[in-house]
Amino acid sequence: MRSLGIDVGVGKGLDLVLMDERRVPSVVLSRAGLDDVRHVVTEYAPAIVGVDSPPKWARAGKSRHTENELARINIHAFRTPSKAHAEGKQFGWMRAGMEVFHLLDRLGYPLATMRPFRQRAIEVFPHATAVVLAGCLPPRGERKRQWRERVLRMQSVRTDDLTTVDRLDAGLAALTGLLVLDGHESHLGDPSEGVIVIPTSAPAPTYRPGTVARDDSAQLFAWCACGQPSCNRQVPAGSEFAPGHDAKRKYALWRQLREGEAARLELRRRGWELPPETAH
Repeated sequence: MRSLGIDVGVGKGLDLVLMDERRVPSVVLSRAGLDDVRHVVTEYAPAIVGVDSPPKWARAGKSRHTENELARINIHAFRTPSKAHAEGKQFGWMRAGMEVFHLLDRLGYPLATMRPFRQRAIEVFPHATAVVLAGCLPPRGERKRQWRERVLRMQSVRTDDLTTVDRLDAGLAALTGLLVLDGHESHLGDPSEGVIVIPTSAPAPTYRPGTVARDDSAQLFAWCACGQPSCNRQVPAGSEFAPGHDAKRKYALWRQLREGEAARLELRRRGWELPPETAH
């Protein structure tokens, strides 16, 4: 399964990263054009294409609903205006991105704003992807390139060839596609004007900056692994449970012992004892 990520620019052209389920970039191109997109899509037939650009203008005003929804959880994106407000040169990259979406549609990858996403093109936002995967905003003072490369490595993506911010963004776009196809997705906003797809089924109520550890590495976050439906606690990367929630997980596994071997195996893997009534 392959996912193609496209970072859009005007003067610099496009950056393309093709990534498979091993999370190894197999094609990395900079200063690419529409012909390069056509070649990669035709040659490699990705299962999904993520484009870092709006596919449509806002229905009215100077912002789309998807950007407003992201702002409510403290993820801020460049606002996409209606066509009447989009005459300035600063919107040139959006026009270039819309050309990419038009080409993908002709190549058999129509825009998707909801499931199914396979064999579709989606709008992605690398900054939002990095935030939801880390569970936090970049630590204050963290450089964009360092932060995004750190998040990709945390997700086991090989970054050797992702040597610029634009390539890293294309890599985040490709990774978003893989995660979306695995069912990790939310799509915020009004589908009639395009939605930004983020690779999580449960966005946090708000995102705040992470911290910087003494070794100058970012302290990233993950969701608590207790499995309780009501739990939305975050924990530092490298940890699994919020304080006291390991006991909740153990109790849940005890209750699941009669349903099969999976609970017993997890208890053994974690080095947790079996309940007293099963000890003999």
